Amino acid sequence: MRLKKAVRSWRSAIVAVLSLAVLGLTATPAMAAGDRYVNLHQCVYSNNSFLYTNVLSSTPNTAFNTGTNVSDARDAAAQCGSAAAGWALNSANVALQSLDRVRGRYLNLHQCVYSNNKFLYTNVLSTTPNTPFNTGTNIAYAPDSAVKCGSAAAGWTLDSVNTGVQSLDLAAGRYLNLHQCVYSNNSFLYTNVLSNTPNTAFNTGTNVSDTRDTVARCGPAAAGWRLDAVNSAVQSLDLTPGAP
Repeated sequence: MRLKKAVRSWRSAIVAVLSLAVLGLTATPAMAAGDRYVNLHQCVYSNNSFLYTNVLSSTPNTAFNTGTNVSDARDAAAQCGSAAAGWALNSANVALQSLDRVRGRYLNLHQCVYSNNKFLYTNVLSTTPNTPFNTGTNIAYAPDSAVKCGSAAAGWTLDSVNTGVQSLDLAAGRYLNLHQCVYSNNSFLYTNVLSNTPNTAFNTGTNVSDTRDTVARCGPAAAGWRLDAVNSAVQSLDLTPGAP
């Protein structure tokens, strides 16, 4: 009698799994401690001449570093460095987005760049208080095919050549290697974190791999622009369960 019950229970489990497969759904296994959330912190600073966006915790310019990490806990507030003299946090564009890996396979990183002829502003988050500039960054079971950018505020336009979406398959490797390249032409600072914008001369090395990247990969830029090395870096986030 117990054997029959066990067989029925096993068959029920198989039917449930097959039903999910037929419906195109995937049962998500429980995450082990230490790896559930990709906590992306975005800190934006101004000195009245430039806007500078940083998403990494690992740049040489430590006074501007963020709290970006992978953790089993959802971060509650953006962590931003105190900045250097003459710079202030631009709080309307500062935010944290905690992306739950249980909810999907792809980190769809949307980057929207805006200009008002005085500043270039890069945003990669969907959660800033400045909602007209927010992006479509998310975690999902499908890669996004088109970038999603807010309509901006009066006086600002989307700088489409530097705008894009990169869908990073978090199941493809151990490390999420986030490369950030910051460029200056003495009039603007431009932050790029994507490897696939239309403006290929400025593209980065952002990827998922079984290898931890140790050096930031940044395009050579266009004439009149130079790499702002002190604000450029790579942060390798270890996606292995329980990794420090």
